[in-house]
Amino acid sequence: MAEKEEGLPAGEQTEGKTRYKIKLKVLDRETAQYRYATLDEAKAWDWDNPETWRMIGGWQITSFQQLLNILYRKMEKGYTEVEILESPRFMLLAGG
Repeated sequence: MAEKEEGLPAGEQTEGKTRYKIKLKVLDRETAQYRYATLDEAKAWDWDNPETWRMIGGWQITSFQQLLNILYRKMEKGYTEVEILESPRFMLLAGG
């Protein structure tokens, strides 16, 4: 996917009093397709579904608040984009 495609969400979004200047790039493990998501879209994700895992840099994200915390820390380090791996649970577990 090209970096400057039409219709991508702005890198600057607001949640509460914090302004997030970062893009969310989501990789769907089932389809191997990338897409961009907004904070509003991420807020609406079913965070209580244990069958869908979302990970950033090897860390499993289990709530919207946890996602915001990670995005904030990444912004402080100068990141402008964060990649979220979204996958069914069975695809990330080995064995059993």
